[in-house]
Formats: sequence, structure tokens, C-alpha cells
Amino acid sequence: MIDFRQYHTAHEMLINLQRGVLSSESVVGMDHEDPRRVAVGYLAAKMLRSKTGQSRINVLLGKNGTPYLSKESAMRSRVYRSLASGRYAFQNTDLAVESFKVVFMMELGGFGIVVKACERLSTAA
Repeated sequence: MIDFRQYHTAHEMLINLQRGVLSSESVVGMDHEDPRRVAVGYLAAKMLRSKTGQSRINVLLGKNGTPYLSKESAMRSRVYRSLASGRYAFQNTDLAVESFKVVFMMELGGFGIVVKACERLSTAA
């Protein structure tokens, strides 16, 4: 079921971020190397989660939070290649990559890499 309230809140924040009314730091804080990329990815993931009802979804974008212009350019990116080789890891979490794909997101005006995560298996028994 779609959570329209959460979707529209995130979409409004994304529009305000793109207009410059809202700062990236106010959305995700100052602790990021590229706060705009993290903020846009966070809001895109929030919209996607509210539309699909799935949890543990992240959206990865290009520099400064810009979407990829084509599916091919997303697949050529460094992030996608690290996902494909199995070297990508979430920072400061115990989550692992379950699956990933390139998806067109109309709200962003381009393509994003959607990553589904699962809990990392514990090696201690």
C-alpha cells in the first residue's frame, strides 16, 4: 500500500532542495563527504519505499546528487561496477547487498541505482 503522506513529504523536500530553499545539510547533517548526493539519495529512497512498501532500499546517484542520464551511464559508473563485483559495502551498518538494478525515477528526472539490502550473516556461532 502506498503511503501518500510520506511520499509527498519527501517529494516536497526534494523539490525544495532542488530549488535551493532547503539545504542538504539540514536533511542529512554535516558528516558526509557529498551531502547533496546523500540527501537526494535519501529522499529518493524514502519516496520509493513509500510507493513500494519495501524497506531497506537505497538509491545511489552520481556526483552532487544528479541522476544518471541513461541506464548505460549508470551501468558504467564506479558505484555500479563495485556492486557488480561484490566489493560494495554499506558504511557503519551490518547490512549487505541483496540485489541491485538501475531504475528510471521520474521525480529525479533520470536514472538511479536501487540497492536492496539484507542483514549480514553473523560468522560467530
